[in-house]
Amino acid sequence: MENKNPEPHIRKKDSLSYVNNFITRLNQKILNCSKNSLQTACNTITAICDKNIPLIKESSFNGLPDDLPILRAFTWKLLLNYLPEDPKKWEETLNQKRAIYNNYKKFSKEKLDLEIKEKNYKSKDVLEQIIKDVYRTNTQISFFYEPTNKNLKDKKSQENFLKLFEKRKTCTFNDIDEIYYDNEENEIHADVLRRILFIYTILCPDISYHQGMNELLAPIYYCYSYDKTYTDETEEDIEADSFWSFHYLMSKVSLSFVSARDKGLDAKSYIFEKCLEFVDNDIYQKLKALNIRSEYYCYKWFILLFSQEFEINDVLKLWDIIFSKEDIYYFVIYIGIAILIMKKDIIMNGEMVDAMQTLQNFEEICVEELIKKSKEINLKYKKNLDEFILYTKTKKHDDDKNK
Repeated sequence: MENKNPEPHIRKKDSLSYVNNFITRLNQKILNCSKNSLQTACNTITAICDKNIPLIKESSFNGLPDDLPILRAFTWKLLLNYLPEDPKKWEETLNQKRAIYNNYKKFSKEKLDLEIKEKNYKSKDVLEQIIKDVYRTNTQISFFYEPTNKNLKDKKSQENFLKLFEKRKTCTFNDIDEIYYDNEENEIHADVLRRILFIYTILCPDISYHQGMNELLAPIYYCYSYDKTYTDETEEDIEADSFWSFHYLMSKVSLSFVSARDKGLDAKSYIFEKCLEFVDNDIYQKLKALNIRSEYYCYKWFILLFSQEFEINDVLKLWDIIFSKEDIYYFVIYIGIAILIMKKDIIMNGEMVDAMQTLQNFEEICVEELIKKSKEINLKYKKNLDEFILYTKTKKHDDDKNK
């Protein structure tokens, strides 16, 4: 149905071409969107022109519209600190970062070539682990085994790429050369994930690659690729933007991957447990009686930000909220408590096995309802929990020092 909302007044102020192009593209799409999407788009345009970053974060917290993927892709680039706050610097930043990433691609290939020639398989070992994980990422949707070349999306090509994808899922160490040096015409989206992760490990050897990083990259790349339907950005641009956004995200969460008993992760689990005790003491006491400690189920939430618990389109909705906060873990606490409350009946009336099973099964949870419940908890307990979190962080820090 045609949307009869009038075209909004577009304000442009001290903007360079990227800003103008973005606003123009956004303006072209909003006429066919819902009323709520139109309002969100207008708020974003106003915020860009006024350099009002808090307003953009507020829009993200309130939920970005699925029918405007261009808006989500842009907002994430801003919230993940890939784009600076000053709109006049966006175009220069994108051009510089994309050029740097292209150099990284050349460097990573040369490094792998040299190591293979010298029979030094350190990078190849890491690449093997990346490949094993990447070709098992979100296999329930077809996107990741589709070709990056949009001209190869006919039915026959799709069947061929599906066979290629299945072959790569079962690759061995000896197959890596064939996969890495395959013709670019055979490239699927999962190959791009593999390349980004490999480049990241080369640039960040202290962190390297750990299982689960693919789960954090996939939603970002999916979000930015979906945006391509509405933009003139190239596949190379999308890959570079995904790398840098992932890089900035990892700067916030990487310590959780480096050590399974990372003190920061222990502290987050401790804070979560204490917040749960404050919000719903019945659930807290029941889990305690069942000897189910919070790290048994919530470690993964803090490390992977629910990317394994929900389908990718639902993950995008959750990450709109999570990314809108300076502390990326802040709203993970509220979402986690909301999950437990939504599963309260099973937890309260079951044994340990029942509780553990329900804490690992999220099929029955509606993400829209989960988001609504987490915001209700935030609204009701925000003042108390913010003070509680600050106090708990301080107390935990003091306790660790005295050990």
